[in-house]
Amino acid sequence: MKKILLVIQREYLARIRKKSFWILTVLVPILLAALYVIPIYLSIHSKERTNIIVVDETILFGKFRTDDEVRYTHLKDIDEAKAQLRNSDEYAAIVYIPRTETRIPSDAYLYYYAHSPNVVAINNIEAQLERILKNNIMLEVYQISKDDYKMINDAMIHLHAKDLETGRDDFLEVKIALAVVLAVLIYIIISIFGSQVMRGVIEEKNNRIVEVIVSSLHPFQLMMGKIIGIATVGLTQFILWIILLITTIGIVNIANPDMLTIATASDNSIDLPLITQGLLAIDFSVILPTFLLFFILGYLLYAALFAAVGSTTDTDSQQFVLPITIPLILSIILSPLIVASPSGAVAQWLSMIPFTSPVAMMLRLPFGVPLSQVWLSAAILLISFVLFTWMAARIYRIGILMYGKKITLKEIWKWIIMNEKKS
Repeated sequence: MKKILLVIQREYLARIRKKSFWILTVLVPILLAALYVIPIYLSIHSKERTNIIVVDETILFGKFRTDDEVRYTHLKDIDEAKAQLRNSDEYAAIVYIPRTETRIPSDAYLYYYAHSPNVVAINNIEAQLERILKNNIMLEVYQISKDDYKMINDAMIHLHAKDLETGRDDFLEVKIALAVVLAVLIYIIISIFGSQVMRGVIEEKNNRIVEVIVSSLHPFQLMMGKIIGIATVGLTQFILWIILLITTIGIVNIANPDMLTIATASDNSIDLPLITQGLLAIDFSVILPTFLLFFILGYLLYAALFAAVGSTTDTDSQQFVLPITIPLILSIILSPLIVASPSGAVAQWLSMIPFTSPVAMMLRLPFGVPLSQVWLSAAILLISFVLFTWMAARIYRIGILMYGKKITLKEIWKWIIMNEKKS
């Protein structure tokens, strides 16, 4: 155990002393904060109004409303409108609604010259056409009063899903967002730090440092020390990321407190009070320890496999890395299916298979998973970690000392089943 602790200390100190560690530690929160700030800033400061000509030969003439996104100019002659579009850069397109025999027009045409108008303008035009048509049908055709029309148009009902025992609202959208964040975090952390284990093994193998190291300790001790050492580096970096990310976003909000308010007001899809209520309704006392448990076990399992892969190659490891990472990728691809039915058969099976359970369980966790399933999944993952660590160690003890030879899967299998005394 003492030798493993020495390897852990060596791996930890060697990595946190590197400039690249601190550069990455500082840059990642800044980049993540930029992903948060830049879209908001651009949405506030870079809005350009598109100029559209409207030629309406029906009773809807003059009913397009200019707003912050699109400015509408009404003309009565289509030929005049086409001439202005061709000869002037001021206008982006023409909306043409031809005369019809009925009171309700059925077709509208969007003419542009050289360049198609942007998506925002097209969506605005479609929304305006829909609004005008509905207004015309309700007010003009069916002659509904403006008060009745307003009541019908403003009518809305909210469906509240509540837990029968706790009485809490379900907050489905918040749970879906949290599930995806947890799953992606697990996937990224395992991929990044598992790959670091593999690269570390390959570097030591190529530098022939490992030949000196294994003369004083068992290859298994070296492998476990390297895996746990890099895990502690990963945890340190992850904690620093969280602290710096929160600090950076806090500084931005203090520097420009109106930014989030303005962005929220301009985007009806964001409801901060609802998000806050949804997060408060989630039992993080269960989610956080479970996240930590599956992160540790999932990382240890994959790190052992990455270490085994690194020991079998001097340079090219892709032929072995892809089969290892496919289950993780598959669980991310199937995330919509898992989130849509977190208690379904597919979600339950994926959360029991050790190679997919770290991601699949995170996708299910915010929706509530029976503790019996959580413990069973964790137990399977732990047993799998022990089994595959044993197999990885048998590959590692031979592969780490082999150079310049292309290793086949058949040879790897022989190393696993080979008697340790013969090796």
